[in-house]
Amino acid sequence: MKVLKKVISWPVVLTIQVIASVALLFLLFKLGVVPTKYMIILVVVLALLALLMYFFMKPAKGKHAVNARQSIGKIISLVLSIVLLIGSVYVAKGSSTLNKISSADKTTVHYAVLVLKDSKIKSLSDLKNESIEYNLQYDAKKDMNQIIAKAKQEQSSISYDETSDDYSKLADDLYNNTVHAILVNTAYNGMFEEAHENFSNETKEIWSYEVDSKVENFAKDVDVTSKPFTIYISGIDTYGKVSSVSRSDVNMLVTINPKTKQILMSSIPRDYYVTLANKGKKDKLTHSGLAGPENTVKTMENFLGIDINYYARVNFTSLITMVDALGGIDIDSDAAFTGEAGGYTFRKGIQHINGEQALCFARERHSFADGDNMRVKHQQDVLMAMLKKMMSPAIITNYSSVLNSIAGSFETNMSTDNITDLIQMQINDMASWTFTQKQFGGKGVTQTGGAYMPNNKLYYMIPDDSSVAENVSAIKAVLNGQTVE
Repeated sequence: MKVLKKVISWPVVLTIQVIASVALLFLLFKLGVVPTKYMIILVVVLALLALLMYFFMKPAKGKHAVNARQSIGKIISLVLSIVLLIGSVYVAKGSSTLNKISSADKTTVHYAVLVLKDSKIKSLSDLKNESIEYNLQYDAKKDMNQIIAKAKQEQSSISYDETSDDYSKLADDLYNNTVHAILVNTAYNGMFEEAHENFSNETKEIWSYEVDSKVENFAKDVDVTSKPFTIYISGIDTYGKVSSVSRSDVNMLVTINPKTKQILMSSIPRDYYVTLANKGKKDKLTHSGLAGPENTVKTMENFLGIDINYYARVNFTSLITMVDALGGIDIDSDAAFTGEAGGYTFRKGIQHINGEQALCFARERHSFADGDNMRVKHQQDVLMAMLKKMMSPAIITNYSSVLNSIAGSFETNMSTDNITDLIQMQINDMASWTFTQKQFGGKGVTQTGGAYMPNNKLYYMIPDDSSVAENVSAIKAVLNGQTVE
């Protein structure tokens, strides 16, 4: 009984409150998103609360009055301690999430054994004494040998046959039942879709293995709160890890001037015919992502003649979860249409949409005469709506779910310090930003000769020189502090 009284005595209760206050202040200071003036206010408020609780709970004359007042004071102090500790947990979670998404330093290559979806084959054991076909047109022999060795540990009786034909013939052999399974780097699955449009839906993985590779930091750091900078945003066409090597289906340059509070979004069509940095030959811009984000950034820098400071990657999975975590977004559709990816119907005008609808909205192109260009505009609309929601007070109520959605679904090579500096700046001035949308134009052609699939006749968009010049000029204008309409 004496021990219990000591545990719940007012000095102990007050000490718990003080410790909880100090813990929250330390974590907020470490996170670095709260401006100094607000930190000072918070220190004063927490100190006053501790002082108030001291006077409320300290011994005074009158036994009954003391007991009643102290009991109420202890309850209030304990409730405050619980609130402060919960706040500390959320702050710690925010810090952990920022560390996960920033300073991205790896890429993930996903290898898989594929069979036709209606096949009875469910695992490697079902291929006992059979063969699996693979191709080394794009993958290094040492990497493929490593993957085959891993697969053989599971089923040693399978033989692996290398084909010297064009990479796309792997899919042909699978469909023709020349082989029952193929081993592929799934980053190249899009190449099979040129001849087999529904390849991803008509095949299934029965075994997979992932290889992680370190990536050197290629960011061009600036003081993001005082200097303008450009971020390349890549939307990859895969579900799963955002670090997965894949085609870059969404290619957007976001130029930010923190002084003029202007954000310019410049989108480049995925099929733009540009010289790939890793190949030295022209191909679709989307194929630059097959050699990782650094290759796309170098390709864009070479093509546009500008520096790109940072990159950020999101995938289709993250778009859905992030929009839902924000509680949905508001978009303004310029036409009524029904999207193929998901079958959602959109009316003309402003409407509130969830994650699945946002993905459908951002991917649709066949409903419009100006197909690809309209899809690019819708991608910008979705991103702009997400940014506006993140900058609004509504982010506070969805804080936890937003953190959960971002972790593992979004990555950037911007440092944690730069991200927290931007957040601190926004909290400090609560400025409204001006958003401007532009996109690169061109002319569609069907031709052979692309770097990755030179023998296949594919659709490309030949850049319009005047459009490229106009967009580069707009980017430079924002960087120089000029207003772009």
